[in-house]
Amino acid sequence: MNKVFFDNAAKAKAEYIIHNRYSQFSNLESFELKNLAVVWCYYSGRIEGNTYSLVETEALIKDDITASKTYSETKMIKNLYNTFISIVEMVKHNERVKIDEFFVKTVHSSLTDELLKTDYRGAFRDMPVQIVATEYKPPIDRDTVARIFGTILDEQYLYENPLERAVFLHCNIARLQPFHDGNKRTARTLESTVLMSSNIVPVYSSRPEDTLKYREAIIDFYETENYEKYINFFLDKQIERLNAMSRPEEQFHSK
Repeated sequence: MNKVFFDNAAKAKAEYIIHNRYSQFSNLESFELKNLAVVWCYYSGRIEGNTYSLVETEALIKDDITASKTYSETKMIKNLYNTFISIVEMVKHNERVKIDEFFVKTVHSSLTDELLKTDYRGAFRDMPVQIVATEYKPPIDRDTVARIFGTILDEQYLYENPLERAVFLHCNIARLQPFHDGNKRTARTLESTVLMSSNIVPVYSSRPEDTLKYREAIIDFYETENYEKYINFFLDKQIERLNAMSRPEEQFHSK
């Protein structure tokens, strides 16, 4: 698999993100963590085609008010929230989060609770999977999936920069499609875990157009194994959020 490579422009963005005070995950208050969870779940669910609005997602998470949606849509949001918060609690209590096979399979099982058959949750697939909007086809047999999966987890440690590591894990787990379903949700959760464990607020968006940008970027990676489009999306979403919170003289501007 190709190595993530941040060019000079990306490195400058990454440095700004890592050292910006508004990036610091540990600075978030309890109510800010709750708000983060709401928009993160909305963002991740929307990418999967979930029709819960941001307001409906907030009502479900904060007040347990269920919208007039299918059971699977409601359960998806609840699973996203429960999984996200469990990782937040680990990070906030200074527990070491090791992203190994057990952790990834546990995350997948949590995200797909009652949405997949029990035998499929946290288990490598043994059948083909088709991805909409691309001709790319992931490897078919379980042994190949397990081998590539192990290589991805080993190679994540080649990256000292947490932003590069997050991109590497996200893109390659999503491209491998190791499970029967829930692969992108798992990949985004791993991306966020890397960031939160490195004291960085994870990527999220409440803007519908960013759902399209995400999909385009990950499909481009599936087909080319070139990280550039996803790197730009990933870093620019962070820069956009930080610039909105910063004074004009503190904002990041590309040269």
